[in-house]
Amino acid sequence: MPRIKTNAIVLRYADYRENDRMLTLFSPTMGRMDALCRGCRKQNSPLLAASETFASGEFVLWQRGDRLAVEACSLQDSFYPLREDWDRLAHGTYLLELCLGAVQPEQENERLFLLLLRSLAHLAYGDAQPRRVTAVFLMGIVSLMGFRPSVGRCQRCGRPLDPGQKAAGFLSQEAGGVLCTACMPPEAEPLTGTELWYLQGIMRRGLDSLEEPAECTDRVFGGLRALAESRLDVQPRTGRML
Repeated sequence: MPRIKTNAIVLRYADYRENDRMLTLFSPTMGRMDALCRGCRKQNSPLLAASETFASGEFVLWQRGDRLAVEACSLQDSFYPLREDWDRLAHGTYLLELCLGAVQPEQENERLFLLLLRSLAHLAYGDAQPRRVTAVFLMGIVSLMGFRPSVGRCQRCGRPLDPGQKAAGFLSQEAGGVLCTACMPPEAEPLTGTELWYLQGIMRRGLDSLEEPAECTDRVFGGLRALAESRLDVQPRTGRML
């Protein structure tokens, strides 16, 4: 039986039989995969901590045919502080659900894997507002999955967008980016210059933008969520709790 060693994070689990679990893992080199974790629900099991959602580490899997089972895991982080704050837990779970829907089996994506780990670390151990972390992740996952939105020029006509204007544009789910005031729907509520500046900042600096004081408004956060969920074709259940 061939053995596979890979870094991975547990996106989801389902209890199976009396003491087992079926884990859905996200590997940076192997994409999404399901693996049986035998006996992990026993109190003395060395795999107990590794079979929880958010568990991240180096997994050793053995393969029999097209089935995988967890043999061992060197746990690196469980992001435990998330469980002590309901808001941060909801945002962390939302990130996992986005990856669960977006990442495909055998789809290598090391950059998304690292973005997920760094985002969870900010949620678990950082001071930034949870929705600011999630906003950066939304911009990142959409870009990494091939749907990079335009926030510097109008997605439709290509006109430069100016954050110095009071009404600076409109974040369009259908267009997949920001539209200028000339191209946006007449009934739409435009972004302020500050909101456009915020979008441009997280596109340019990613998670490093969390070092600067800023606010992620309801309009920006809702627009990013709608854009990401539409482009990735996922509807995370946790989204209702954000």
